[in-house]
Amino acid sequence: MKKVIYILSVLLLSSICVYAQFQSELVRFGQDGKLVYNPYTDKGDIIPDFSHCGYMGGGVPIPDVKVVAVLAKPSGGDDTPIIQNLIDSVSKLKLGSDGFRGTILIKKGIYKISSPIKITASGIVLRGEGNDKERGTIFLATSPQRSNVIELGTKQAFSRDILSEKYITDEYVPSGSRMVHVKDADKTFKAGDKVIVHRPSTKAWIHFIGMDSIPPRPKSGESTYDSFLRYRELGDKMDTNGTKQWTEGSRDLIFERTIVAVDGDKIALDIPLVNALQKEFGGARIYKYSFDERISHCGVENIYGMSLFDESVKQDNRYIGEYYCDEKHANNFIFCHSIENAWVRDVSVEHFDCCVWTSRYAKFITGQDLSATNPISVITGGRRYAYSVWGQMNLFQRCYSSHHRHEFVLGASVAGPNAFVDGHGDMTFASSEPHQRWAAGCLYDNITIKGPDGSLLAVNRAWYGSGHGWSGAQIVFWNCSAPVIMVMQPPTAQNLAIGSGGAIDDEWEENSRTKTIRAINGVSRSQFEYKGVASVGDGWIELADKTVEPKSLYYQQLKDRLGTEAMIAISHRKK
Repeated sequence: MKKVIYILSVLLLSSICVYAQFQSELVRFGQDGKLVYNPYTDKGDIIPDFSHCGYMGGGVPIPDVKVVAVLAKPSGGDDTPIIQNLIDSVSKLKLGSDGFRGTILIKKGIYKISSPIKITASGIVLRGEGNDKERGTIFLATSPQRSNVIELGTKQAFSRDILSEKYITDEYVPSGSRMVHVKDADKTFKAGDKVIVHRPSTKAWIHFIGMDSIPPRPKSGESTYDSFLRYRELGDKMDTNGTKQWTEGSRDLIFERTIVAVDGDKIALDIPLVNALQKEFGGARIYKYSFDERISHCGVENIYGMSLFDESVKQDNRYIGEYYCDEKHANNFIFCHSIENAWVRDVSVEHFDCCVWTSRYAKFITGQDLSATNPISVITGGRRYAYSVWGQMNLFQRCYSSHHRHEFVLGASVAGPNAFVDGHGDMTFASSEPHQRWAAGCLYDNITIKGPDGSLLAVNRAWYGSGHGWSGAQIVFWNCSAPVIMVMQPPTAQNLAIGSGGAIDDEWEENSRTKTIRAINGVSRSQFEYKGVASVGDGWIELADKTVEPKSLYYQQLKDRLGTEAMIAISHRKK
């Protein structure tokens, strides 16, 4: 009780003193102590409310689900069938009123896992007795193939109600808005309906943002500008060297929402849209959907993950010297398929490219108090994505990684919001970022990146990969720290770097900054320069050398929406 009173006192003092602190032009405290949002365009686009990200839509503490089955010790052989049989048995139990069947407790020991352990029924929690390498519950992956150790969810997709499909009539719906208009909306929709807001990637929009003329990957001895001139002359007749132009319909954004109110032609949604809907570029459609095959209320907790690998396979790296790089072993620890309202907490892994991967149909997932270290793979593209998000309304908080490439990363055409909060990456070999092809609406809140090639980016990646192009839109770096934070403004959108979590002071700082700026300038044909502060680019950059208030945008938004207790419930690690 004393701790809660102390925290409330600190929050009260913070709200009283905040007016003397640095605040953004776009998000400021009002007279009532809650945030006020100012638009960054004349069309009304604002920074969205990210607080809906996470288990049960944010602010709901992860429960301690009762144990209904126990595995006392390892078998001495392959433990996969034993654990899978327990899961299958628990999946036959009746769901409780709380949405859970129960927890399977895996006692301390080393359990050999030869193939993916699958949870495909709702209400099941897999719990170990500690994420300690020496004394905890250890899952040792033994597969000689790239694979997942644990898979959550089904592999099904949603079903669209075609008869309910309507066009949104607004000329422009600003990013951050919850409101859309549909002719005679009240004849088709009602409060409580689950809907998709489907923003198309039209040919006109792709052309407007330049993603139908991405310069091909340069050949040996050629600059990006040279390859661009060659493409302009020859078009698709030339050898594009693996670069693919964006095509109509390939970059659609599929926002899952619930209607909270309908009034005539007006529809109010539960969660803000994180990309503008422009009628001139196809606007958007809205339709009801069902997703009966998606499971919910599952978790993985208190486990340490490792993988067998061939220690004779090695390479040299300019920064770390000789390192293990065998790739014939499990590469993802937890993969979330079609699942919602689930979590992964207090899990530590080593040897894997990825600790947790959330797919396109994974939403309201919380990953918290996680650690991903010592990945075993070649240090190159497609590897070492510590926390990878492709779904929506997902939250990763208090997560650590080292020796990865993309620690906190978004996939292609991700329809947010999503949030990474209080994360730290050491010995980084690439950038934390929206990685490719217009991932929309992600908050990086108090993320610190260090290492030889560490950076935070929301830029035009142009021919990188196979034509990643504009990697993200409405990406917000809030009080983050990295050798360089680059934000570029995409046509029709914005990326933002607001505040600073403090300077990076390590042996790699200058190398990371110089190398990153040069590389992005080269690929995007830009001329950005370092001017004494970490944030660089033509996006929205504000107070780049100051810590702004609120210190955490996510937690303050959560406090504004649900109250102090909800914020405290998830912002502090459980003892």
